Amino acid sequence: MLSTMNVTAAPIAQEPGFETRRKLMSAAERLFADRGFAGVSVRDITDAANVNSAPVGYHFRGKLGLLSAIYHEHAEALTTERLRLLSEFQAEGRRATLEEILEAFVRPALSVTRDDAGGAEFLRLRSVLAAENSELLEQLVAENFDRSSGAFVDAFCSCLPELTRDDVLWRFHFLLGAIYYTATGPHRIRSLSQGRCDPTDPEATLRQLIPFISAGFRAGQFDDESAGKSETRKGKSATRKRRL
Repeated sequence: MLSTMNVTAAPIAQEPGFETRRKLMSAAERLFADRGFAGVSVRDITDAANVNSAPVGYHFRGKLGLLSAIYHEHAEALTTERLRLLSEFQAEGRRATLEEILEAFVRPALSVTRDDAGGAEFLRLRSVLAAENSELLEQLVAENFDRSSGAFVDAFCSCLPELTRDDVLWRFHFLLGAIYYTATGPHRIRSLSQGRCDPTDPEATLRQLIPFISAGFRAGQFDDESAGKSETRKGKSATRKRRL
């Protein structure tokens, strides 16, 4: 399994050359989003940043460390805002509602669909990494999001005690899919609606997405017995068709 843990750069405040570091991260993020991780060399990055190659090794310990630092910076901002909102909804010991937990999780993610929030390039980078090297992306996601995701799964379990943790995990998985497609594929619904529906408008998206996802979370459990009955119905239907 790939690991980026040993190459993550030290905190910015503890290192000299802050401007050089920022130039390298900005150039690398743009190039990685355009060409993928494998399609970009250290020389490409330093040329685009107009610096020599030594700072890449000093600040990031190589290209993988540079990618890890870029990913961590975006993920940390997203995670911090999610947990801040969740903490507000859980203030003074109250149990947050399902809709509040969903808003705390979804709202910060939708903000990156707007170019003025600085996250559009990061979305492209994630899409490219998913297509090019899913193992690397999975490792980056695990390192940066597993802890905060666990906190939200706990919150969902708390407000939906009738569901097992596995039920919640499945529904959390579907939630992630809805957010990711909304962020990376806004053109489709804009085309179908002739521009009336715009996923890059966070408030409009929240008004539609929160009720939709909350209904999914509240749906009844699908147990093995129900699955067996469904398979039996399919078998009977196939038999009738053969007889006809």
